[in-house]
Amino acid sequence: MAPYLFLCLFLFFSHLYASFSSSGSHSCSSLIQFKNSFSITEQASLFCGFKSYPKTNSWKEGTDCCSWDGVTCDHLNAHVIALDLSCSWLSGNFPSNTTLFLLPHLQKLNLAYNDFNHSKIPSEFGRFTSLFYLNLSDARFAEEVPSQVSHLSNWFHLISPLGFMTMRN
Repeated sequence: MAPYLFLCLFLFFSHLYASFSSSGSHSCSSLIQFKNSFSITEQASLFCGFKSYPKTNSWKEGTDCCSWDGVTCDHLNAHVIALDLSCSWLSGNFPSNTTLFLLPHLQKLNLAYNDFNHSKIPSEFGRFTSLFYLNLSDARFAEEVPSQVSHLSNWFHLISPLGFMTMRN
């Protein structure tokens, strides 16, 4: 009986490790692609003062993204659940097809104090069904917030270019 139990436990933990690894590596590659879509320019975060630094400098392929600056993961399954890139020197147009939208478990997202060149706020933010906090303040987005963002089902705190809003659907 003991060898059978050992075999079952071995197979279970092997499967758990494999799913943990593949989930984490998918998230990591999505974050690397997101990072690579921007320039890193100190002037993008001038209003942050000494708190300003390029958090994405710690993002290296082949390393665990759950240990990167600004990234928080659910320790049970390695899903990225929070991303704080405020004051991170990100500069460039924010693409509506960014790989950031491949992180479906994201609950908190802070992109404040970067320079997204007056890009439109993508309606794809509405895809984040687990998102309850979004900070886009002083990130040089266009000021219009798309209606799809209001379709999020959780209590939702949005800090937009227009100021703070709390929404509940």
